[in-house]
Amino acid sequence: MAESPADLLFGYLKDLIYNPSDAQLDISKLPEEFVNLGKGLVYYGSCVIEATTLARDISRGELNGPSPSRGNEIAAPLKSLQASLKHLTWQTAQVAKGDYKQHVSFMGEFADSFNTMTEQLDKQRNDLLSEIEISKKKSEALLQSNSLLEALTENISQWIVVIDRVSTDWLYVNRDVSAVLHSKKTEPEIREWLREQVAEIVQGNEMYVLDFDLIGEGTVQYFSVAIHPLQWYEHDAAAFVFTDVSYEKRQLRKLESVAYYDPLTNVFNRHYGMELLAEWLSENISFIISFIDLDNLKYVNDKYGHAEGDFYILKVVDILRLFSGEAVICRLGGDEFMLLSSGCGLEWAENKLEELRDLLMSNPQGEEIASNYSISYGVVQAAAGGTLTASELLELADDKMYKYKRAHKKQRDQTPSQPPPENSPVLV
Repeated sequence: MAESPADLLFGYLKDLIYNPSDAQLDISKLPEEFVNLGKGLVYYGSCVIEATTLARDISRGELNGPSPSRGNEIAAPLKSLQASLKHLTWQTAQVAKGDYKQHVSFMGEFADSFNTMTEQLDKQRNDLLSEIEISKKKSEALLQSNSLLEALTENISQWIVVIDRVSTDWLYVNRDVSAVLHSKKTEPEIREWLREQVAEIVQGNEMYVLDFDLIGEGTVQYFSVAIHPLQWYEHDAAAFVFTDVSYEKRQLRKLESVAYYDPLTNVFNRHYGMELLAEWLSENISFIISFIDLDNLKYVNDKYGHAEGDFYILKVVDILRLFSGEAVICRLGGDEFMLLSSGCGLEWAENKLEELRDLLMSNPQGEEIASNYSISYGVVQAAAGGTLTASELLELADDKMYKYKRAHKKQRDQTPSQPPPENSPVLV
């Protein structure tokens, strides 16, 4: 049975929708009154197929496929979309090349997002270019500064070493290390010290100063070292500026010797002793203070001369050095000494001083001068947290010393080698 025109037309439309590649309509099978309708459906089908093909290509990102025929109005919106996407693709390629001035005036919200993106990219590029320009100027300034520094440091007295803070490599020195050191054997020591200091430098750019003593053969070099963290060309570095302060240190020690030491005996003087006494009292520690006086010094000076008197004083100092290794001996003036010790008690100190007195008085050779050697002493305990002042402690020790001197005066006066009359004054 032959298909009706309606069945033919409906079957064609069905294939056109679900299987457009196989959709066919045989016009010859249509009655004459349906021929124009059939031709119209066939043309419509070709337009649909062209639109479908274009839509599929666009969905796959294929924008350069065949375009629908000129009169295909069904595919017109897709053709417009294809053209827009082609243009947008070109604009995107321009953006990828750095042209951030591209602007989209179609496609609604997408256009807004695209334009916002290009504006942000343009701003970021301008900011980056500004930073690059600033960095470039800083680099140029750094190069100029480093070049100027190198030129200036070649003629200054300080020794300058610039070291990489990561690798510890020496990046710059203004003179060879051998020209700086008094002893070549100290070069490994100074290099090791520099490595240690680089390892200890914390992050930051604060300058600080250290003292460094370099002990060589028979000499000591004293340096004041200023350490400057800095950028040296492309390196994170530190500049060590060595100033040789050996002369100043030696002069200072001479001044300290004058200020704190007795020139005859080379023990501490009254100034140092009183400072130390005040310091120990402020620290609230327990210690003993002994006031020591040489017996018969005036007699030795008058009869045998001051050279013999100086020898007597030095002999007493040698004896007092045997008290203990940590004791501090101070010459208060003339024949008076003060001994300070925080490492012993009162009874032990008195016994030790008596032992030293006996040692001083022993005279195996029987020399007349040496037979006059003896000391008198008074020992006071300064308790931790005590309330006595330095003057009060000295006064107590002085009183005890004079009591000791008076107690032993009769024994000394009976010694044949001491002719002073019985009513002679106490020695000064």
